[in-house]
Amino acid sequence: MQHMKEIGGPLDPECDCYTCRNYTRAYIRHLIKANEILGVRLLSIHNINFLTKLMEKVRIEIENDNLLEFRKEFYKKYGYTKE
Repeated sequence: MQHMKEIGGPLDPECDCYTCRNYTRAYIRHLIKANEILGVRLLSIHNINFLTKLMEKVRIEIENDNLLEFRKEFYKKYGYTKE
């Protein structure tokens, strides 16, 4: 696995938020390391977008009575393991 500072591109290639469309991981890392408030702001924009979309998907899966399968897929995709 590559170290974070060696990786270019967006925080999340699947994300369509303002941060992921306009800034690279390397630049955001630079902002954070330099204690620039823009770095925190960009991360907040990304995180709020991620959580909002996640909750939209959860609502849909609850309506479709498929929440447990969705949870399994989510855990697998994001590396969560019950250890």
